Amino acid sequence: MIVVFSHDGNDLKRESIDCLEPLNLSQKSDIKRWIVAKNIDATEANILKQKLGLHPLTTEDMMSVQTRIKYEEHDDYTLIIFRAIKEIGAFEIKTEPISIVFGETILVTVFNQENTTINNLMQNEHRIKYMLSRNSDFIGHYILDKEMDRMMDTKNVLAEDFKNIERDFLRHPESSVLRRVFKREIILLELRQLSESTTDLCINLIKPTDNYISNELLTYFKDVYDHTFKTTESLKTILGRINGMRNSYQSIISNKINETMTVLTIIMAIMMTMTIITGFYGMNVPLPFQKDSYAYIIILGLMVVTGIITFLIARRIGDGKKRVVKKSH
Repeated sequence: MIVVFSHDGNDLKRESIDCLEPLNLSQKSDIKRWIVAKNIDATEANILKQKLGLHPLTTEDMMSVQTRIKYEEHDDYTLIIFRAIKEIGAFEIKTEPISIVFGETILVTVFNQENTTINNLMQNEHRIKYMLSRNSDFIGHYILDKEMDRMMDTKNVLAEDFKNIERDFLRHPESSVLRRVFKREIILLELRQLSESTTDLCINLIKPTDNYISNELLTYFKDVYDHTFKTTESLKTILGRINGMRNSYQSIISNKINETMTVLTIIMAIMMTMTIITGFYGMNVPLPFQKDSYAYIIILGLMVVTGIITFLIARRIGDGKKRVVKKSH
């Protein structure tokens, strides 16, 4: 479906592209146009190419769902392609490409899926008329700005969710909580990559140049750039905190292992002294108290005494280490 909104300075018309003569995107005109191409097929893409004189590679990029985020300046127009957030899944962020062609007085928008921003704008003819009265490229800024606001909202939702997980981790530093963090980390990494690519795109839009985008929009695009840049930096901070949680978890596990090994070492030391005594009196040679009727009790008492002495020595060594650590702090 291709819809054309035309504004001649007074009235706003909604018409079909078939009714238009071939247009030159670089030519100035008193009529400002916004051409919306939604879910177009190869035939409609060819119509756009013939009516507007688009480069074949531009048409190919518009039709592809895997097109990367890009900024291209051509002789007759400027093409930008960015990816709008469609849905947040369990392990990924689903996005859709939106292509915008900036001409002198013509703006072309191509998208393959339902897009709330564009659909709502198409229903608001008063806003379309106002923006076309200024210039068609104001619509391009409006669409990009709204989609960047959605990206910021997505980041805020994920950040708030991460804070809740972080609180749970501080209360109960368990592997189950850490798995929840890792699931969110995958989505945050994708969002950061999307935000960084969009930031690079916006850098090209804030430079004064003859690219069929009004210099009046530079300030507005700088605002979009600020939003994307802040989103990127905020995501980097969150990902840094996730690395901190991972390191904290490893430290906690390491401390638990050390505590367990300390207890086991003390037990083994106590058992070793007892084993020496039992092994000594287990030899088939004459030994002291061997024929004494109280020999069993004496040996048992000796084992208990040596065990207690070993435990006290181990505890004294542990207390000494603690005092050394406190003095170092």
